[in-house]
Amino acid sequence: MTRSNRTAMAAILVFFYCLANLIRLFVAFINQSEWLEVVGYGGVAMGLILFTIGLVSAYGIWQNQRWGKITAIVVLTLNALAALPGILFTTTFVEGLEPIMAVLVAVIVVVLLLWPTPQSSTA
Repeated sequence: MTRSNRTAMAAILVFFYCLANLIRLFVAFINQSEWLEVVGYGGVAMGLILFTIGLVSAYGIWQNQRWGKITAIVVLTLNALAALPGILFTTTFVEGLEPIMAVLVAVIVVVLLLWPTPQSSTA
């Protein structure tokens, strides 16, 4: 099993991004934060499911499996689409940082996973 440096970086980025979001969701749920009132229990449940699938896809990327790459792209794209209203309708710059990071992580991972690996030419 050989993986490129780009694939390894994508796997690590997906793993830590999904893990950080899972921890953030658990803390918000346990503390019953005001953010929970805005998003609701359904939003938290969807986030927990989405980021758990993201962790599994990070394993698939690390093992250089095609399903892991596709799943990570789908999970991060859904997360980025859900974050877009946060960028457009935020009132302060600090509130807009989290959705901007979601979109940036999605773009970086998609580029890392879809960029073609150069083939060595033997002449």
